[in-house]
Amino acid sequence: MPNPIRHARPHIAAAVLMAAAGLVQADEPTAPAPAESTGAAPVAASAPSAASALEPVTIRGSSRLPEVAGQRSVSAQELRAVPGSFGDPLKSLQSLPGVAAAADGSSDPAIRGSRPQDNRFLIDGLPAGRVFHVGGLTSVLHADLVNRFDLYAAAFGPEFGNATGGVVDVKLRRPRTDRLGGSLDLGLLGADLLLEGPLAENQSFYFAGKRSWIDLLVKQASNGKGEGSDGAIVQMPRYSDYLGKYFWRLNETHELRAHVSGASDTLELEIPADSKLAKQEPVFTGEGRFHGSDHTEALTLESHLDSADAVNRLSVGLHTMRGDNQLGTALRLTETQRDRFLLEELRLTPAPAHTLTLGGELHELTSTYALNLRNAHCTEFSADCDYSSADEVATADQITLKVSTLYAKERWQFAPTWAATVGVHHSRDSYLQRSDTEPRLALEWQWSPQTLLSAGWGRYNQIPDGPQIARGIGNPELDHLHATHSVLGLSQTWGEGWTSRVELYRKSLRDLVVADATSRYVNGGSGTAQGVELLLKRNALPGEALSGWLSLSWARSQRHNDLTGEDFRFAYDQPLIAHLVGVWRLGQGWQLSGKWTYHSGLPDTAIVGSYTDSSGRTRPVYGALNGDRLPAYHRLDLRVERQISPKLHFYAELLNAYNRRNVSGWSYSEDYSSREAVRSLGLLPSAGLRVNF
Repeated sequence: MPNPIRHARPHIAAAVLMAAAGLVQADEPTAPAPAESTGAAPVAASAPSAASALEPVTIRGSSRLPEVAGQRSVSAQELRAVPGSFGDPLKSLQSLPGVAAAADGSSDPAIRGSRPQDNRFLIDGLPAGRVFHVGGLTSVLHADLVNRFDLYAAAFGPEFGNATGGVVDVKLRRPRTDRLGGSLDLGLLGADLLLEGPLAENQSFYFAGKRSWIDLLVKQASNGKGEGSDGAIVQMPRYSDYLGKYFWRLNETHELRAHVSGASDTLELEIPADSKLAKQEPVFTGEGRFHGSDHTEALTLESHLDSADAVNRLSVGLHTMRGDNQLGTALRLTETQRDRFLLEELRLTPAPAHTLTLGGELHELTSTYALNLRNAHCTEFSADCDYSSADEVATADQITLKVSTLYAKERWQFAPTWAATVGVHHSRDSYLQRSDTEPRLALEWQWSPQTLLSAGWGRYNQIPDGPQIARGIGNPELDHLHATHSVLGLSQTWGEGWTSRVELYRKSLRDLVVADATSRYVNGGSGTAQGVELLLKRNALPGEALSGWLSLSWARSQRHNDLTGEDFRFAYDQPLIAHLVGVWRLGQGWQLSGKWTYHSGLPDTAIVGSYTDSSGRTRPVYGALNGDRLPAYHRLDLRVERQISPKLHFYAELLNAYNRRNVSGWSYSEDYSSREAVRSLGLLPSAGLRVNF
């Protein structure tokens, strides 16, 4: 299990503190995306002509449209078979094009040149709190309840807001209605329990829970010793989560759904006074504890108005997040956030060639917190973030943020083989008092029955990170972050299950947050991300043994400090990323799968010297920000499964099968005169058993 503060590097420690101090995390959850479609796309029709005509889109209960520019739709069944994920489909998203991660212990994706915190996660269109548990090895979702994922890497539609990176929209399945049943999954990390079935006529439910148990068997993830250690003693993280849904079909046109979900994580550590990290950052000395939990309760009423071509969805709910975090004398934070939300969406087909979507959302987010912090003002534009010499800030406050959103989207098939989607997204927040009205466009051309060309363009905004806008520690006068996305895609069907997709994209970012001596933070940064991606896929076909995909991404992501004129690599810039995934069905219930991953090493800011400050403490001298690069990363994961009977399923995994000791960073000596490599995950076997009942 990787040590979260392993490097004793100020900018790495900044990530720990900023993640813990999630104050006023102004998460403008997006309105519910349609269960059957979240983007406009044509449906190819069989025709003798060279160019197949687009069919008008009809909104129905469970239909789904093909992918358009910037979108990937993947079934959970495909992702569960990907090795290295412990059967968790959400973690397997890292094997798709355009998705980068910082290290083996990190699951939050950086999508096409944007930070992980620039993304939005939804579960059935509802706001998601924490998505991955601490340590990043598993998500908060029960794998068997996930139906599919829609990944919007760029140029997503106006129904999605408060994101400049990407959107991950998780669709859950419906419960079984024949009888009461469930499953028990016993794995290396923990145990999952699922119960589901009918309650009465037209009523059904499921409820799933998960609890780690490795923390009951292994107490320490790091004893503070060994190669590259910083001396921190880290206890094994513990986690739990739950997810439940209740479906009640009121009549032929109305269905009521109740949703409950939640997750809890705790990580404890100790930094001894004689450890290397304590000598480099004295305020980290002592005990550390990071505890967070969140809970969502929501009701959704879906109504089919007049005909199946008009669907209205109304959701009301409450998302509550609580945190209790401490790290030596550098951080002490207790907080409670409550987001009361109302989501509304109407989809209708006023004419055969037109599909119209109208929606809106209201959020009232209240954050109550007490904070004692060494405020180092660290951002992605900072190399040296020294907490021990930073000013100490003690404050307690309550902040209320109201966010309102309106959006409209019209898809018009203006010719047999052409369709266009025009949309607009308007948002306003009461705290920063900022408003944005943003156009978003898409174009589709069905060149032939096998070939689809699509393009997308849009403008996007996002509220800055909570600590950067909170009174007393941030700047409540900041503007929103802004981005412009452009993407061009070519999809091809080759026959016998083979498909391919190539995409070119570019993102332009502005108003990024930079530290400032006077205002703490200002909108003084910008950036670009551009690249080309290839996904070659063989779908699983009846009677065929082999399926899988090859994904290749070439990209370049940069940042620019508008105040100093400095240009540097984005922290997640990985010019080349490759994933090769293969699944072989061997018969008699056996299935073997493998995944090989390669990516360029992450950028790194080298320490080139040291000096003694006025307090007598040795401080590092940094080279160019992200001017170096770690060695290239590659790894092979293997997975074998056996369906022993309809009620018994066995699986085993071997992570990092050839024991590649990838370098995830550097640990410097106390005086910064030498360094040792910090290694990622070594050879790790895992196994599990699933029992259905």
